[in-house]
Amino acid sequence: MNVLALAPWRVLFLCLASQPVQAQDSEPPQDPALDNLVHEAGYRTAEPGTLGAVVERGNGPIEMVLVSGFGVGASAFASFQERNVARYHTLAVTLPGFDGTQAPPMPPAGTSYGAETWTRAAAAAVARLIEERKLVRPVLVGHFINGTQVVARVAVDHPELVRALVLLAGTPRYEPAESTPNWPKAMPLERKVAGVDGYLAPKWFKTVTRKTWVANNFTAADYSVDEERGKRFADLANAPPLPVLIRYLCEFHASDVGPALVKLGLPVLLVQPDFRETVRANPKRAFLTSYFEEPWKGLLDGRAHTETLFLEHAGILVMDDRPAEVDQAIAAFLSKHAP
Repeated sequence: MNVLALAPWRVLFLCLASQPVQAQDSEPPQDPALDNLVHEAGYRTAEPGTLGAVVERGNGPIEMVLVSGFGVGASAFASFQERNVARYHTLAVTLPGFDGTQAPPMPPAGTSYGAETWTRAAAAAVARLIEERKLVRPVLVGHFINGTQVVARVAVDHPELVRALVLLAGTPRYEPAESTPNWPKAMPLERKVAGVDGYLAPKWFKTVTRKTWVANNFTAADYSVDEERGKRFADLANAPPLPVLIRYLCEFHASDVGPALVKLGLPVLLVQPDFRETVRANPKRAFLTSYFEEPWKGLLDGRAHTETLFLEHAGILVMDDRPAEVDQAIAAFLSKHAP
């Protein structure tokens, strides 16, 4: 099996299962001269605890803060904001380091990824944004990896500030469809953290090459059923420096917001892509279920004020692939559970 036909972090999980990693085009997937766990020399960092950017639109009666997903900034919500200018007052957030913005300084050497240093700082910055802009219990919308984690953290730490959570292509954690010796299903969080700290980060991501990363990241077809839109966002997601992408990704894999979401008293709407049939049928894309399906199985069953919607013929940019259905689902959910 050519495991490099899969996502770069999926490659590492197969490594943990003792399967060989093969190089593409005879080039090694790693370069020992690299250190992707620190910023590149001369990189200008943002002030700790700040956001990358905030794009404000609309004058509707319901306030809403939208937090971008992995590698992409507020531009992921541009169409949603435009469609809903009369329905919501929206502030779309770019996490620092994405979409051409500067990332925070790296934590001190030896800091566990389980501390979620950047994720928690971004969540605190979103909470400050709500208070500083005097927003009245806004709906928090999280997108994809990282966006889910940030809005969940805000809701857990400051439930009094939040009306409801909406998760678009959300994922609480990585959950393999099948167990492996080193990454079993339902693996305890402490073991995940140890795996990220002791192996994933220092043994793979530290020296992975950008060519390997780009060739094996989420594809245009994963992002959208529209080829042009999918390619544009795949390119955007790959654009930040590797150390920035790797820090956010490792913090995600050393976390699990599922238990917190179950206990959270706020309404939660989950809108998930079901991808195209051609994508679902491709064995090389099977890892997508480990983000968008497996981790949710049974998690929210019986939880009050909770709805889940799977939309076919949609990708990670589900809000653009199925705009009418997503807009209607959010509006109906808020009217019913968070008026």
